Amino acid sequence: MRKTLAVFALLALWGGAAYALPALQLGPGVGTWTYDTGTQTWVTDTNPFSLFAYANAAVGGNGDFAWQSAGASTRNAYLVISAVPMISFDGFDVTVDNGAGAMSIFDSGFGAPPVQDNNDLAPHGIFDTWFEIYEFQFDAAAVTIGDTQPGGTGTGMGHAEEFDITINSLGAGVTGIHMDLFVVEGDGTFDPSAPANSNKKLVNAFAPFSHDAQHVVPEPTTLVLLGVGIMGAGIASRRRRRS
Repeated sequence: MRKTLAVFALLALWGGAAYALPALQLGPGVGTWTYDTGTQTWVTDTNPFSLFAYANAAVGGNGDFAWQSAGASTRNAYLVISAVPMISFDGFDVTVDNGAGAMSIFDSGFGAPPVQDNNDLAPHGIFDTWFEIYEFQFDAAAVTIGDTQPGGTGTGMGHAEEFDITINSLGAGVTGIHMDLFVVEGDGTFDPSAPANSNKKLVNAFAPFSHDAQHVVPEPTTLVLLGVGIMGAGIASRRRRRS
């Protein structure tokens, strides 16, 4: 699995004192990313694109950490991909690669994941909607990470994972996908077969909305310009073949 951390060249190594970091956060990878200050979300219209997930490690006693409970010997975590706007049906098809081939869907459904818990991901205008959950592990050695929110100056030790995501298709009315991240208590393993509300403290930590990410369908004008460019390239090619 790739552990490319170039994305933090400008965001992480500020020097000086370390401030509290979110337990979990998402940040931009490959693609054209901008930070929407209104929704406090990293946004891209590039397809395919890559996305980084970061976990604050319990080192140094500062901030919130992803694995606080006893017995969490593994660093399991869960990437959530949700339909935007809110829909109740399976309205998207994506391929998620964590560096070792396409990942399998761990759980999916409608609601605010995980639906087994009263401590769901914060609604923040996204849920309830159709979602898919992918299980992975933060299995790299801890390195220096920073706050992915622009202006954030916190640094600390943490783990990183990169995901390559391709949107294969979106259903009618679906304008994009939203990405979230969470970890669970106990041994760090989420049980999607558990009865609803069987564990009131299933979620141990999740990426705050200010550190989420979203893909949006390009604006129509962008698509028109892209189409014109492709059409122009085709006409030029035909002219060269005729000459």
